Amino acid sequence: MGGLAVLLVLAALPARADLLADRLRLSMYGRMGLAWTPQGDFIQGKRLNLTGGPLGGRLEEGDYLEPTVALHLIPPPQDLDDPFVRLVMTPALLSGNGLIMSAFSSDFARTLRIELFQAYVEAGNFWLPDLKVWAGARFYRGTDVHISDFYYFNNLTGQGAGVQYRKLDVAVLLRTSEATALYNVDLDGDGKGETRRQRTLFVGQYVHEFNERFEAHLLAELHLLPASSARLADGSPARPADFGWVLGIKGRLDLGARGFNELAVRYGRGIANGGAGGGQTWSTFGEPNAQWRYDGAVGVEVVEHLLIDLGPRYSFNAYGILHYGRGASFQPRDETLDFAVGARGTWYLTKIFHLIQEASFQGLTVGEGPLSTAVKLTLMPALVPTGELSVFARPHFRLFYTLAFYDRDAVNGLVSPYLQTVGATRIGQYLGAQVEWWF
Repeated sequence: MGGLAVLLVLAALPARADLLADRLRLSMYGRMGLAWTPQGDFIQGKRLNLTGGPLGGRLEEGDYLEPTVALHLIPPPQDLDDPFVRLVMTPALLSGNGLIMSAFSSDFARTLRIELFQAYVEAGNFWLPDLKVWAGARFYRGTDVHISDFYYFNNLTGQGAGVQYRKLDVAVLLRTSEATALYNVDLDGDGKGETRRQRTLFVGQYVHEFNERFEAHLLAELHLLPASSARLADGSPARPADFGWVLGIKGRLDLGARGFNELAVRYGRGIANGGAGGGQTWSTFGEPNAQWRYDGAVGVEVVEHLLIDLGPRYSFNAYGILHYGRGASFQPRDETLDFAVGARGTWYLTKIFHLIQEASFQGLTVGEGPLSTAVKLTLMPALVPTGELSVFARPHFRLFYTLAFYDRDAVNGLVSPYLQTVGATRIGQYLGAQVEWWF
């Protein structure tokens, strides 16, 4: 019966082809490649960065495919003032343990991971001009440091609902899925939470344009976490109610052509002190106090991001990222600091051949541990068949070689996925061949 239903749907598609061609919009981001090290270990996706994430450079990231389908429920708008209603879905395919696109890959269940990153409906201009509403799960975020694959300042990607009117944007988001003691309360010691709490986030954002070249982006968040329904012997909640807040400001200066400069500062308090290693504000850092609250906990993020064309044949992209986190126990072990400073230069030798150079310096310290540091240097020739002289030209067919120089503390602590794979070494080497595309 299920097979017959599929055949009936497929048979109906040609009759709807014109409608789908008019209403359907497809887009996609993807990267796939190969990697080698002198040791011969399987190294693809094992980042050289100290945080284990992308901060400090993204070239060692594993294979990843992100197709997006947008279905317009009424004819697509012809200009910005036309009404629109669209359903957006983004499934993502990620490498779990090898090369994800092999038709007959071994251990398929562990090799390929499929997740649904976006599923939401958005409508605009149907009641008032410039009014938009949305609900569902979406990439609710702004600009990123692309060469570090890092969305900063307002990365609130999650599930909820929101309204935007011109430059004012408000939303309500929910968070329940983190498997930590903050959300899951275990009363009988069996390792399973008898009750789960739900965090509610209220978000407000406003962008003020001072002139055609400069604007300021304001951010405010309020995080509320109710007391758990589970009770202790004295009748008090096993976990008390808690809250947190975030304030942030980001300035953006247009430098002409494709260039810009952004400076963003974000300060979080209480349970909203997340951000360590590039995490989101609801990923609460550290330990609670004796009352299981996060009074006095702090999270700070500072990001400087620059892109400028130094003539018609050379582009320069640079960034500085700093995170500081402190928990509520006020113990020396309950602090963390990470930073990364990096730059990428793109030399357009010809329209289709670009020579890219990249460098970064990064550091990480957790608790009373030492400050581990690393330097990464990369040389990357790239073929760009579109002939576009831009750092955002894709597809990229690229070959890259990266050298990483670790200090003694990073080596002793094996403070990176690369070191955890190949063992203690002061010098890391990573040779990769990769294609990256978007459309």
